[in-house]
Amino acid sequence: MSKIGYHTAASGVISYQLGMDITANNIANVNTYGFKASRPSFADLIYTKRNTDNEEVQFGHGARVDKTDMMFEQSQVRDTGRELDFAALDEGFFAIETAGTGDVEYTKDGAFYLSNMEDGTYMLVDSKGGFVLDYDGNRITVPFVEDSTDIDIVALTNMIGTYTFENPYGLDQVGDNYFEANLSSGEAVSDDTVTKKNGYLEASSTNIANEMSKVIEYQRAFQLNVTMVKTHNELEDIVNNLRN
Repeated sequence: MSKIGYHTAASGVISYQLGMDITANNIANVNTYGFKASRPSFADLIYTKRNTDNEEVQFGHGARVDKTDMMFEQSQVRDTGRELDFAALDEGFFAIETAGTGDVEYTKDGAFYLSNMEDGTYMLVDSKGGFVLDYDGNRITVPFVEDSTDIDIVALTNMIGTYTFENPYGLDQVGDNYFEANLSSGEAVSDDTVTKKNGYLEASSTNIANEMSKVIEYQRAFQLNVTMVKTHNELEDIVNNLRN
């Protein structure tokens, strides 16, 4: 008995399970500032021609997740009233020298904090303890108003570097709300034309209504393919019993 139907349905199970995993991750991060939702794109697997005079009629055999795209459209910018919160609008990113590894990653999450150094100075860091970088890729020493303990917000805002990419949709998501440059995205370029808003944070780009509709769509497709797999197994059992 041919197993084409089994493998076609099995590929659908795997593909739609991955689609549900991506959607679940989007929903889980609906309240994560600076998070960019992902969208899976599905593609057909191989085609075979039918035994017919019409060669344009073909059978498809399964599906796969061809790629996962990130949605970088501008999300809602929310007023937090906190002086160390920043939003980099449009396709601008902040550069972070990550804690531990020292690698430079990029983020849309501009919730920053002060870190007291041994020499008495204060450095600007993110929520994971990574150092925020300026336009030249250097760590930022927080400036204070002269003879005061108040942060010089205007000077600090001007110091915080913003970066852009030739193709931000090609960035890799590496966890902790960080993005990593690669050949597809191109190298990060410091860009002082990016608008920075102090006292604001960019909300998650997850649209909960759209994601819930995707959950229903993927779940139904997943269940259909699971049923097809079960049906094929039952038919195979019947054929094997008849042979015996």
